[in-house]
Amino acid sequence: MKNIFLLIIAFLLSTTAFAQKVTKLDTIYMLGQKKLVVQVKSIYRTDVKYEDTTTGEVKSMKTKNIQKIIFDSGRKEVFNKPLVESIAKNDWKNVVLTRDEKSVKDLYKVGAVKGKSSANNRTIKSAERTATIRMKKRAANKGGVMILVTREESQGGFGEVPTFYIEGIAYSFEPPEDKKKK
Repeated sequence: MKNIFLLIIAFLLSTTAFAQKVTKLDTIYMLGQKKLVVQVKSIYRTDVKYEDTTTGEVKSMKTKNIQKIIFDSGRKEVFNKPLVESIAKNDWKNVVLTRDEKSVKDLYKVGAVKGKSSANNRTIKSAERTATIRMKKRAANKGGVMILVTREESQGGFGEVPTFYIEGIAYSFEPPEDKKKK
């Protein structure tokens, strides 16, 4: 009886000694609807530090680029509202204009975009709206989600046909195709 008991204890000890360490994985949902399965190390006010499960490298990400984190335990930490919900990838209506360079600091530049109003506008407000829509459509076609406005110019009024011209640089959450290949 004593031998059977010792045999069972020895078996249990040997199986636990050879058992692999189970890694608990967390999921980071980024604002661009991209997911990262990682092991979150720490959360600060402006940064989240995590371990990349493929390389084992500890990395950092700004919380302004993260929508939410769902931990292995099921706990959810929400940082930002989603930018888009169930929409087409290149929907121009969801492209955001900004004049603050800090807003696009961690994003990837995809190219310059510009827009000019049509000659059918009656007011400067409608000319501005037409030029902005044209610029947003060009940015969406390039995969951009945010535009840093670099130049705006309006002309006309007082009996003349109003025109509006706007320029900017389109940014995306993901690197452009040519940078992905490098």
